[in-house]
Amino acid sequence: MSGHVGRRKRFSSLLEDYPSVSPPYCYRCPFNRAQPERADAREYRRCNWECIDKVEQRFAAQRTKGNPYAALIVEPLIQGAAGMIPQPQGWLNRVSQIARADGAHLIADEVMTGFGRTSFSTPSTLSSRRSTSLFACHEEQVQPDFLALAKGLTGGYLPMAATLTTQAVFDAFLGDYAEFKTFFHGHSYTGNQLGAAAALASLDILFTPASVRAREKLQKTLRTELQTLWTLPNVGDIRQVGLIVGVELVKDWRTRKPFKLSERAGIRVCEAMARRGVLTRPIGNVVVLMPPYCTTERQATQIVSVLRESVTEVFAMGKL
Repeated sequence: MSGHVGRRKRFSSLLEDYPSVSPPYCYRCPFNRAQPERADAREYRRCNWECIDKVEQRFAAQRTKGNPYAALIVEPLIQGAAGMIPQPQGWLNRVSQIARADGAHLIADEVMTGFGRTSFSTPSTLSSRRSTSLFACHEEQVQPDFLALAKGLTGGYLPMAATLTTQAVFDAFLGDYAEFKTFFHGHSYTGNQLGAAAALASLDILFTPASVRAREKLQKTLRTELQTLWTLPNVGDIRQVGLIVGVELVKDWRTRKPFKLSERAGIRVCEAMARRGVLTRPIGNVVVLMPPYCTTERQATQIVSVLRESVTEVFAMGKL
């Protein structure tokens, strides 16, 4: 269902043609009239929320065909595989209202963002509200009809995923035994005992006051350390949502001119980081930082320091 062309093209003959809308990519939004600054593009953008208008127009066009959309699928607060693209505050809430008004279900993919990964994600300059929610949707007071979860559910120790839904959806699959009405999509490893035990243990830790404080402290440390990267001319945008960070590399921050994928800018920087003991990966020209919750303050500082050194090395040596 993703609009990610690279992930779909090899299987296009097998897939339905699900429509998609462009994410609210403030840094490269065609409607953003702001000139580049040394800050997260969401903070200085100049637009009229045209990205939301596009969502509303898509729903309206489908409605006129007499076949309204069944659901809107979103990765709340930040879209991962597209390049760590964060949503400006308010976007999620407003598009969810559009879907609701059209009678569509809201499906939230929180495989990456769930279980505290985006807690405390709203900068103090944007809101005084302090959120400790485990789910990104709740940061904007959005309650989805379907919630896809995995990864953080067990902290990565064992495979475990879950799909949460509303009582109304659950009831739609209930009936008398004679109706043979149920959801026939279970599988052999549903409710695996070890996976469930790991998930319960992980949740016990996540809910402790010490764990909440540690995540908040780690998020603040990252935010402070990331500010040192703005001095690098090849850093165009630094996007942080809680404990998810994307650093976009460009030829010149003043023009936002991107590197060609063939120049392997992101890969070369990550290779330089690996030589210094920090393992991460790029998404194109975006270097991803997603530290585990057990990361110490010293380690967080080291991660950003290594990134800074690696960017300096790769570009100063004329490799790009």
